[in-house]
Amino acid sequence: MALNLELLAELVAFQQYGTLSATAEHLMITQPSVTRGMRRLEADLGVTLFDRRVSNHITLNATGVLAATEAQKLLAASARFTETVLNYDNAQHEIPVASIAPGPTRFVDEIKFQLPAQLTLSHVNITADQVISTLQTFKARLVFTDTEIMTDEIESLYLGTESLGLGIDKFNPLAQRQAVTFNDLTGMSFLVVQAIGPWKKIVEDNIPDASFLYQADLSAMSQISRYSNFPFFFSNLTQATKATATRFDNDARNMVPIDDPQNKLEFYGAYLKRDRQTMRPLLQKISQLWPA
Repeated sequence: MALNLELLAELVAFQQYGTLSATAEHLMITQPSVTRGMRRLEADLGVTLFDRRVSNHITLNATGVLAATEAQKLLAASARFTETVLNYDNAQHEIPVASIAPGPTRFVDEIKFQLPAQLTLSHVNITADQVISTLQTFKARLVFTDTEIMTDEIESLYLGTESLGLGIDKFNPLAQRQAVTFNDLTGMSFLVVQAIGPWKKIVEDNIPDASFLYQADLSAMSQISRYSNFPFFFSNLTQATKATATRFDNDARNMVPIDDPQNKLEFYGAYLKRDRQTMRPLLQKISQLWPA
């Protein structure tokens, strides 16, 4: 028996909204269409899903509740199937790349013409717990992560470290230092890009009494950086990018290294083992070009 996914979606919607009229409104179809659909689903399954003992009012019976719960799982699996197949097909022509922090993708964007593969970079960061599923569903064939991963399906290659530096107004006494620690930055206010992954916790945990003025848009961040005296962070991976260079082109700030034991993230390139032949040469080249 082939199940009709549209009818299962109607059943799930009925469980959520509770009435035929609300279900029809949500699905943007007529109430008689929902009624016919639910009767057809019962006929297809050979069971009764609804209690119709009260005139003009139906509710799911115990079998209906179970059916709706299982239908929701099936619909989710179907959506995952479709997404995985489409992602896989797209990934045959290019290599989608994702990261848990912006530094690696911004760095690779600068050097991609030196690399032996055609890359599609994702500048929307993923979280650490999404790395494996991102690879399994082919949303990305390469993920930059701060954790070494070795499973039956996935392996990773060490690339190098990322560390932060400080862009600070030349008239600030710290601007004349050879280096600063996180503790030296106590109580200061910083302009920070919103999506910085694990760096958010590192700077918030290690700079006492600081304020962080998070900016969602990188171009807006660059403009604010040029016309304000708020300090900001850059890294060894982003230092050579055009966006960082723009922040310093008015010669109002100095670059000051942050010499602190907490100022380091190790990065690995994670990929499916089935892609080893393509990924290892690519990652070895990225590792060779990785800034000190």
